Amino acid sequence: MQRYRLGLSLTLAALSALGLVESHPKTTRAEPRYMFLTVTDFEVGISYRQAQWHAPIGQLIVPCSYADHFAATIDWNDGTGERKPDINVEKKMIQTTPAVQSGTYLFWDDEHTSTTVGTQIVTTKLSLHCLGNPPGDQQYIYRNVIEVHSRVPVNQVQFTRNGKSIDTVKGHDVVDLTITLDAPAPASGTWVRLEVTPPGNLNSLPPYVRVSPQQTEETISNLELRRPSADFTVQVTASTVGRPQESQKLTVTP
Repeated sequence: MQRYRLGLSLTLAALSALGLVESHPKTTRAEPRYMFLTVTDFEVGISYRQAQWHAPIGQLIVPCSYADHFAATIDWNDGTGERKPDINVEKKMIQTTPAVQSGTYLFWDDEHTSTTVGTQIVTTKLSLHCLGNPPGDQQYIYRNVIEVHSRVPVNQVQFTRNGKSIDTVKGHDVVDLTITLDAPAPASGTWVRLEVTPPGNLNSLPPYVRVSPQQTEETISNLELRRPSADFTVQVTASTVGRPQESQKLTVTP
């Protein structure tokens, strides 16, 4: 038994010398996620501001009771460099010092437009100094993996009611507008631009509508038409990429 233990010890010592046995377990220290994206799917060629859709894309966390210096940046790694996102933080006066209270906050970057399709790395950086700590900011950098998706062309746009195409409607009545894509929208969804001819006859129609992820169709319901003094026609053009599609001409009667 003693010879067995001695042999085992010699064997482990030899393996350790060769680097095949770790003498001490390794520990992994993860970087704190104090600023990161919560939206990781984007559509190429269009910004949230262009689509008039103000939605947060990430969160940031203040880990100390109060931060008397607080700066956040985002780098889309597209050659435009770091930029300051919009943040919903509010500073409070602690004695004579303006500071941000601990908590979780949201940030936006509505004007950014992705220009390249595919997997990309977006770097978020939070620099802060906790009130009462020794001088010097702490920096927390996180590399976010995102997907930028191609836009899907529009296949058809038409005025409908109860799911069926219509050609005539009375003024002050309501109609639906159904947009159909060539293929299901990607994980980002697909924004479709809408234009009315002649302008001003469908004021409740938004300039853009988003087709939800994995869907091929989106319906805008209960669009009211003004009552005319004589018959007139109205038409909607829907576009993403490729050839714009026109709806049928809808005749509106008094």
